[in-house]
Amino acid sequence: MIRPRLAVCCLALAQASWAVRVHADEASDLDKKARAAFEAKDYTGAAVAFDEAYRSKPHPATKYNAALAWEKANELARAADAFESALASEGLDEGRAKAARTRLAVLKPMLGYVFVEKPIGATLSVAHVTDAPVPARFHLAPGSHKLVLKRRDGSRFDQDVVLKAGAVTTVAIEGGDLPVAEKSDPPAPASAPPPAPRATPAAKPRPSPSASCPSCTWGWVALGTGVAAAGAGAYFGVRTLSARSDFDDSGKTDADAHDRAVQSRTLTNVAFGVAAVAGGLGVYLLVSGRHDDEESATVSVGLTPSGVSSRWRF
Repeated sequence: MIRPRLAVCCLALAQASWAVRVHADEASDLDKKARAAFEAKDYTGAAVAFDEAYRSKPHPATKYNAALAWEKANELARAADAFESALASEGLDEGRAKAARTRLAVLKPMLGYVFVEKPIGATLSVAHVTDAPVPARFHLAPGSHKLVLKRRDGSRFDQDVVLKAGAVTTVAIEGGDLPVAEKSDPPAPASAPPPAPRATPAAKPRPSPSASCPSCTWGWVALGTGVAAAGAGAYFGVRTLSARSDFDDSGKTDADAHDRAVQSRTLTNVAFGVAAVAGGLGVYLLVSGRHDDEESATVSVGLTPSGVSSRWRF
């Protein structure tokens, strides 16, 4: 009885060892393919190959390489997710970890960050995210997006979200897309007389925000211009860093990369200058016009571990 069991154990160990070697060889081939594509400036193909190599044999350095390729391909949301995944894994060396944190600090102000915390157990798909289990965290480009969620029972529902650059949006769906019934008073007993009608006090008219505080309206316009200019400055800042990297990689001989770096740096300075002026003007107009409107619009901004969180009330 002992010999057959020993033979079975040896066979199982041999099969496991063979499977490990197959995965290692496959990951090595994919890594070579990805590096060749990167050298050929096929950054999308390189990123896909690095991701496949990571799935075959997970290693934080492979995910870091995928993040670099996604950023070169101008897929900034994918790049931010890959940098974050590499940092969350154990084994990333300090040099790459520092570089990943630096790149994330540049990318996050340009992207929206989504945290879907409910319904737990469901899966969601949106943009580059496919069938991710909830809860989930990921980056997306600013703007409108439709989350497609699937429950364990197979039912599906959609949830629209609007993301702002540099802001964190939390999605918590208790009952999917089912409407919540309004609470109503219980019916009166049949023998009870009908209640006497009550006069409804007239609602106090609320002045229009634009009529009561014209400077507030222009203040919000100026603030919006400042935010847009800051986003443009961040974008040109990324282009400056990319062009400077290309110039350094060429041994400082690529004149085209040098010109792109100088042009992008100039546009970055102009955009941030406009953002500072418009933001300062917007704050001044809001503060100066606040005493004319007791219920003026308010905004609160706070720092979170993964970005900036904001709340607006009008």
